[in-house]
Amino acid sequence: MSFKLRKILKPQFWETRLLLAKIFYLFMFSLLFLRLFYLQIIKHRYYLRKAKERSVVRYVLKAPRGQIITSDGVIIATNRAVFQLYVDVDAIKGKEDKVFLRLSKLLKESFGELKERYAFGRKYSFGRVLLKRNLKWNEVARVITRLYYLPGVSIEVESERYYPWGKPYFHLVGYVARITKREYMRKKDQGYSIEDYIGRRGIERAFEKELKGRNGYIEIEKDAYGRLGKIIKKVKPIPGKDLVLTVRHRYQMAAYKLLKGKSAAFVAISPKGAILAMVSTPAVDPQKFIEGFSYREWRRIQKNPFHPLTNKVLMPYPPGSTFKVITAFAGLEAGVIKNVFQTIYCPGYFVYKRRRFGCWKSHGNVNFFKAIYESCDTYFYWVASSLDVDFLARVAKKFGLGEKTGLNWAEEKRGIVPTREWKKKVFKTIWYPGETLYFAIGQGYLSATPLQMARAYMAIANGGSLYKIWVVKAIRDPISKQEKYFSPVIETKIVPRDGRYFYWIQKALIETVEKGTGKAAKVKGLWVAGKTGTAQVISSKWLKERKGRRWEHHAWFVSYAGRTQPEIITAVLVEHGGHGGSVAAPIAGEFYKECFNMTSENRP
Repeated sequence: MSFKLRKILKPQFWETRLLLAKIFYLFMFSLLFLRLFYLQIIKHRYYLRKAKERSVVRYVLKAPRGQIITSDGVIIATNRAVFQLYVDVDAIKGKEDKVFLRLSKLLKESFGELKERYAFGRKYSFGRVLLKRNLKWNEVARVITRLYYLPGVSIEVESERYYPWGKPYFHLVGYVARITKREYMRKKDQGYSIEDYIGRRGIERAFEKELKGRNGYIEIEKDAYGRLGKIIKKVKPIPGKDLVLTVRHRYQMAAYKLLKGKSAAFVAISPKGAILAMVSTPAVDPQKFIEGFSYREWRRIQKNPFHPLTNKVLMPYPPGSTFKVITAFAGLEAGVIKNVFQTIYCPGYFVYKRRRFGCWKSHGNVNFFKAIYESCDTYFYWVASSLDVDFLARVAKKFGLGEKTGLNWAEEKRGIVPTREWKKKVFKTIWYPGETLYFAIGQGYLSATPLQMARAYMAIANGGSLYKIWVVKAIRDPISKQEKYFSPVIETKIVPRDGRYFYWIQKALIETVEKGTGKAAKVKGLWVAGKTGTAQVISSKWLKERKGRRWEHHAWFVSYAGRTQPEIITAVLVEHGGHGGSVAAPIAGEFYKECFNMTSENRP
């Protein structure tokens, strides 16, 4: 018997082979088990969704956005029902020309325009494209009766954002626009669908989470031929929450009327920081961001030199002479101004380190009060010549300059309060003493937004309390009717060395309106206090050489008014308007007249 045969007949040989076979089969069954476990357990949701996609049609029921309402009950942003025409990308594949030709006849629109709209919509949509919005009844009837010949076409009733007041509220309320693919990929886990609209600016953006609501959906059974059957599941959408603002409609409309035709900004706040009106002109109708712009309309907006898309209330400008009250406070705090009745002589200029700094006119003998109400640059050059720039910057920051106001809007800018360190970091050079003099009169590197200046004057008007700016008074749940109210928040309290400092500044601001540069804001029967400002854009010499409005200085007027005490604080800025006393102050005066229902007979 051969060696191989003896080996095969041994029991150990077969036992080894049997063991190897068992291991092999065990390994194979383990792989099958793990694969089944992966498919049935781990990927269960994925394949269930895929199966449902083939047998179930799911439609998103978009949640209506919350309404935005003024404090006096006027609805400034709401929703309306509209008919929307959608085209399913997959269902229409290979039949585009035939379907669009039929639609062009039914809708009485050009074939090429429909195809162009579809091609553009595919770039920003998944699954289906919104081909036409806000269909009329006769268009709906013509399309619905022929849906059998229009594969992939559907008409749905949806809730669309509606802004009944248009331009006056554009920069305050903002607008909504369709979500982009990139935003959708980032936000789909937050309940957004690719067909949703999202807040872009203003209140719509800042309170997107509250206004959004939660989408619902409906699932309908679909057979192998694509025919719809019974409803499997329906989840109702939850509407967004309503916002009740601190803004008063009458104030807002009055401000817009006064600024119409100008490139300007206006903001009115309460002594505790609540926004009562906010207007920036020129403006755009927010409804157009939903309806869509034509190419010419959009190019006209983009090329407009007065920037209608920019909220000027939140943009920084040199504050000019309106900043002098802060310099005055710094001079009192530092002990530079030891006596408010002490006078210096203004010959029309101030000489500092052999350099002449000009004043806008010769004022003669000037004390603290006259310096403010006649806006004497020389007096403030004198104060600044003894002030450290970093000390003046610290005082400016106490009044909220160089920082955001608490509004929490993405478009709000901080402005600039310059310091030695800031200049070294930005320009890689030292701070020169003469630059402090320009800083003291609101020029040079200093910049502040109209909202920041209104907030600074609020602190002067109320005796030193710097409140955070707020615009929403209450958030209301439309289902439960529960309301969440907001209250004013003090950010800081400005405590002067002497309690009379604010009184002296207030007295000087009253005199500015009574007999100084702000006389155009005077309203008989009202207590008005304020400060004019003419912020230089280019030097006066260059201004004389260049004719045209775009070279004029910015006109400022920041003030507060009331019958017996401050009730409203306002900041008016007219871009390239000229002198604050002749351009911005009259706007404030007319606004106060409207707000307090002063008749023309009460005007001086």
